[in-house]
Amino acid sequence: MKHLTRGSGLTAALLFIVLAALMLAVRGCAFPAAPAGEKQITISVIYADGAAEHFGISTRADCLKEAAEAVLTLEGEETAYGFTIYAVNGAEADFRKGEAYWAIYADGGYAQSSADRLPVLDGGTYAFIYERL
Repeated sequence: MKHLTRGSGLTAALLFIVLAALMLAVRGCAFPAAPAGEKQITISVIYADGAAEHFGISTRADCLKEAAEAVLTLEGEETAYGFTIYAVNGAEADFRKGEAYWAIYADGGYAQSSADRLPVLDGGTYAFIYERL
């Protein structure tokens, strides 16, 4: 049986540090920071019946949740995946209770993060859309 030496432990520790740094770098790319300053954005809500509301706002918010709360009432909870939205302006789409959820779109594409982790960019268009599962 071969015994591990002190050098192999050091190698393993260095490998761990390098991998951790790479994981942080990748995560940083997945959630870019919002630029500082005033931003002009559009937020839309599309309800289950197809009715829509659109809001053009000026904001200094860093994330969509913070910007949206200036014109919308968001109900939900903090989860391991970020803020999970269960109702927008009192209209419920709670996947735990039914077959629908509030999808988030950014500039026409399905957002890959929760509203509290989605950076707000100047000129951006964001939507909360009721979607059936």
